[in-house]
Amino acid sequence: MGAGLPVWSAYRHSGPARRLVHDLKYRSVVAVAEVLAAAMAPLLPPATVVLVPVPRVVVRRVMIGIDPGLELARALGRRGGVPVVSALRPPLWRPGQAGKGRGGRRPTAFARHRRVEGAVLIDDVVTTGATLTAAAEVLAGGVVGAVTATGVCV
Repeated sequence: MGAGLPVWSAYRHSGPARRLVHDLKYRSVVAVAEVLAAAMAPLLPPATVVLVPVPRVVVRRVMIGIDPGLELARALGRRGGVPVVSALRPPLWRPGQAGKGRGGRRPTAFARHRRVEGAVLIDDVVTTGATLTAAAEVLAGGVVGAVTATGVCV
């Protein structure tokens, strides 16, 4: 992935896995996080100290009611006893990226909320890697990798 960030995805973003992510992301079916976390847990690198969810833009979190990255991180944390740290602050709003091609996507402008070391970023899906790379850059070297439920390039 961009900037040398290692990224592991449990599933390709298609078929049943894509539907599960959409149920979590757009229908607020939080129980799906446990199912996806079961497949994500073995992918956590040994150097994992904390899980850092990639936060959803504030307006979408309020509109839809959940933050998929946070729900996945919580499920992973419960499964492996790894603490979840909200180290990133999302922007209030930004245009959606779903359905946009590689050229139409822009990285999210996160702010660092807390300093971390040994962090693994947790998100629902990786497409181009721009969002994960932007999150890792904001955390200034404290990130050892990222794990997502699904990936477009798995």
